[in-house]
Amino acid sequence: MDLRTDYFRAADEAAVQRVMKHGQQPPGEAFESVQTRGVDPTVSLPHLVAALRGEGSPVKDGPDRSVWPTGLQPWHPEAPAAAVDLDDPWMTGPWVVELSDETRDALAGIQRKRLPQLTSQWNRTDELKGVERIELMRLIHQLGVLARRAQKDGQHLYCALAE
Repeated sequence: MDLRTDYFRAADEAAVQRVMKHGQQPPGEAFESVQTRGVDPTVSLPHLVAALRGEGSPVKDGPDRSVWPTGLQPWHPEAPAAAVDLDDPWMTGPWVVELSDETRDALAGIQRKRLPQLTSQWNRTDELKGVERIELMRLIHQLGVLARRAQKDGQHLYCALAE
């Protein structure tokens, strides 16, 4: 499944939840964003962050926490024992996760002179092998710009995932 993965910046999770609750537009359109497909925040993005930090492999797998949908996940141990509702927003999406400020800060440190090296390293990630190098380089640059603006304005980075 090739999910739409829109990375965006926002002041806080309350701002994100207001946009999601009203559902008039996706967060990738409501906030300044970098829109892409298949660049999963739990699988692909940690490889770029590891390359930025000079680490061989990702330190952790994924974002710190989910922002949308809200409420108890149906698979949570404290959730009521009931048949899984396939129409539940937890099952259908869209989903929004908040990236850690450490990830934001690492992305904010992307330097133009490192783009070719970062592109080569990130292109070795299995999930991104079919992506054109120029497209990856552009994406890395755009993520860096977005992260720097978020950092400067005291905002956080989020990723909206949708089919």
